Amino acid sequence: MSQTDVIYLDSWALPDFELERQGWGIPPRESWQVDRKFRQIHAARKSSTLFKRFNRHYLAISRHRGRRELPEQVIDLAFVEAEAREVRDFKARLWLLAACLLTIPVAFTGLMPVAPLWMLPPVLIAVALVAVALRLRKHHYEFRALNSDVVVFTVDAGVPAKEDAEAFVRDLSLSIADAQRVLPAGKQRIPVAVAEMRRLAEQGIISKDDYEAIKRNWFRS
Repeated sequence: MSQTDVIYLDSWALPDFELERQGWGIPPRESWQVDRKFRQIHAARKSSTLFKRFNRHYLAISRHRGRRELPEQVIDLAFVEAEAREVRDFKARLWLLAACLLTIPVAFTGLMPVAPLWMLPPVLIAVALVAVALRLRKHHYEFRALNSDVVVFTVDAGVPAKEDAEAFVRDLSLSIADAQRVLPAGKQRIPVAVAEMRRLAEQGIISKDDYEAIKRNWFRS
């Protein structure tokens, strides 16, 4: 591939359409009007997440890990896929292994007399596996960057309650669909989308590699 075959999308613009277009980007904080709040607290993990939707089309995410406050993430919902992807992983293999271990004492007791002390190890291992399965299980909703499979943020599906989380996800999907109505049509959407993805990468919300992958997707679309 020659140098002339390479297109640097960061510096590419359509006629009369600048990459950093006025009217796009995150509004100044003093103009924020918060219209929806949703907090998720994980006591076992000693963590909490506060979602604040403001000006209908933006989302600020504040997270705490123990006493440490993580950097706030601010996302323009116009550049997020409206349909959230539900992810379920209840670690079924760990549960199955724990169940098998619990049947060992029962099986040996039925076949021959076994001292209770010999039945203790498999039971303890099974209990430990159940604890690990409960800790590692996942059930959440993933919101991906527009025109990509890159996850921008997630919402836990069961905190504080399943119904509350589902209602919040529905509200976000409606806000996203509403925000995308004002996006430029066709190829004019590419520069503003690339600019927003670059901002997310610069702020550490997505990785540099994810940004490059998203940029390629937009160029191919």
